[in-house]
Amino acid sequence: MTAVDQGLRRDSAFKLFVHHQSFIRHLLRAYPLAGIDEREVVAIEAGNANLVAAGGQGQRLADAVWRLTLADGEIAYLLIECQAEIDPSMPFRMLHAVAGMYLIQSQNPLRESGYAAGWVPRVKHLIIYSGKRPWTAAEEVGQAIRSRSLQEERDIPRMECPVLELWRCEDPGGEENLAVLLGRLQRCDSPEALRAAAEPLKRWPDSESQGALGRAFAVWISEVLIPDLGVPDATKGYDLRGVLDMLETESLTWADRMRAEGREQGREQGRDEGRREGERKLLLRQARIRFGEALARSLATRLEGIADAERLEEIGEWLLVCDSGDALLARLGQH
Repeated sequence: MTAVDQGLRRDSAFKLFVHHQSFIRHLLRAYPLAGIDEREVVAIEAGNANLVAAGGQGQRLADAVWRLTLADGEIAYLLIECQAEIDPSMPFRMLHAVAGMYLIQSQNPLRESGYAAGWVPRVKHLIIYSGKRPWTAAEEVGQAIRSRSLQEERDIPRMECPVLELWRCEDPGGEENLAVLLGRLQRCDSPEALRAAAEPLKRWPDSESQGALGRAFAVWISEVLIPDLGVPDATKGYDLRGVLDMLETESLTWADRMRAEGREQGREQGRDEGRREGERKLLLRQARIRFGEALARSLATRLEGIADAERLEEIGEWLLVCDSGDALLARLGQH
């Protein structure tokens, strides 16, 4: 599977989570957004990520759009973008999405909530990054714009670009929060660790494990996390109970298989190194017979850094055709 295919697989699997209301509630609780207190959010409603502006022209704003209603009646929108790879253009993509959302709200104001064309709801946004490499895109739009006097130019856009890195986010503790659990699963480095991190999922009622979020966890574990651990022939599943049973019964088999493959690879590498060491000793013995001890010592130093078997065979041929030790060393220096 190519890196592009892996990224698409990860993106599509993760989007299953951000389309569920209960996951968004847990996300806001575990990783609060600036200016949004989850305790003040009285309603979370799905929005349209493919909103249509005036004139009928459509655009995809983000992977998920949610409308949050606060206790005092204020409305705020949350745009979520899922990323499996680092994208340097992400600050500008999010700026475009947020600006597009503001434009659409000004063209279609929520008049029943007291908003108007010139007074629109807040738009919050979050990038959720599931890649292993540290996120390196700019954390603020202005940082991605090159200017000699950036601080003095008021027309340069300023907007923070918050990123939740699953591999590096803090763990608030507890086993009930779905967003926290997702980060723990992502950071597992072995089948055994994955099995332990998934333990809280076993306590879900059947109605929850068989629901949409249960399927999302099943897909994420079986199609993303298990393959990321290098486990061959992993069984894919869309039933959470079945995937958890697979983790329980198969993890030891996977670990044994991976250890066995590692030992065999180590033995093969050892055999290859042994063959190369034998070839080097043979070359030194031939050089000592043909050109003397001093030449053999000089050649030994050169041979230490050569691990390519074909290269060693080539040097053996030079030993036969060169008429002096100096000619042999000169030829080595030329290649």
